[in-house]
Amino acid sequence: MIKLKRESSDNMRDTYALINLTYLKGNIKEIKSKYNDYKYYIGVVKANAYGHGDYIVNALEEAGINYLAVSSLEEALSIRKHNTNLPILCFGYVDIKEIDKVVENNVTLSIVSKEYFNELKKVNKNIKVHIKLNTGMNRFGIKDKEEVKKVVDEIKNTNMTLEGIYTHLATSGVNDSYYDYQINKFEQLTSLIDLKDIPMVHVFNSLGLARHKKLEYTNAVRLGLMMYGFTYNVGDSFINKFRRRLKNKNDVMLNNNLKLKKVLSLHSEIVNINKVENKEFVGYNAKYISDKDNYIGVVSIGHADGVTNSYKEVIINNKKYPIVSYSMDYIMVLIDETVKLHDKVTLIGESITAGTIAGNTDTPHHILVSISNRVDRKYEE
Repeated sequence: MIKLKRESSDNMRDTYALINLTYLKGNIKEIKSKYNDYKYYIGVVKANAYGHGDYIVNALEEAGINYLAVSSLEEALSIRKHNTNLPILCFGYVDIKEIDKVVENNVTLSIVSKEYFNELKKVNKNIKVHIKLNTGMNRFGIKDKEEVKKVVDEIKNTNMTLEGIYTHLATSGVNDSYYDYQINKFEQLTSLIDLKDIPMVHVFNSLGLARHKKLEYTNAVRLGLMMYGFTYNVGDSFINKFRRRLKNKNDVMLNNNLKLKKVLSLHSEIVNINKVENKEFVGYNAKYISDKDNYIGVVSIGHADGVTNSYKEVIINNKKYPIVSYSMDYIMVLIDETVKLHDKVTLIGESITAGTIAGNTDTPHHILVSISNRVDRKYEE
């Protein structure tokens, strides 16, 4: 069964991202079966659920996700259009002027600084909160253990409910020591309080979960890219083994043996075919010159849809073809005589993943979240 949620009401192109909900739910169940010692599995659905669309939240709940997380209040309100059951944590700053919307929509706030906490005390509302600790990202969070204790103690005298405490790790800890620094910093910042008194304690995201043994004082984990099919397996090569030994990283896991499937694929179609002669130029700035008589297929997707110059090839009829030109609304592909008008074009699929496109200079989630709302999302189950 394929359900279509149209995110751009005037989009009549056959250009769409296909999200496989069966794969999504299977990934979550696979993750939970391997990492089964957490109480809370937080599904991170910021940035339009990493480009997969807010519609997926009910599938997450069906698969065992019991908490959600977003970046902003706007994202939380968008999620609430689809799911009113699951609690939602907002990672980022929320303007105090919007506090009524926070309460009405059962959104949990992050205490991103001592100053922000003082503002929240003044509004005197029944709010659920998580304390964000700054262990080294230096973006949001409290970074003094005395302040942490003071906030924990003062919350008891307010209408706020302290539901959790967490931090954000900047590195993987595979070939670096900054991970260790941040973990030690977290433990130091919480040394004056009893973490057992706080319902949710979370440190790991998908990368931390994949790379390290569970921290005994945590009972929640944040699942982002892993839910969507990215395993973080990098191979147990000689050089990686040597680096771990050199840095005493015996707790680091490079392979987790998870069997995950990529949830999203991206498709369009051939809308025009041009025959070009030898030495003819193609596209803006005349950057591509044909080396013989060739065929150029025009595909109805471009920069405005999120297809950057990082995309190098497409798949048509199970064969790869190179992209030779890019523009706002179209890409141009070097094809052969077997390709016909309206043939399906796959830009992200089984053999061309977001990780493949990202390469060594980017990350998969940057590719996924760049797929714009001009592109319809279709949901398959």
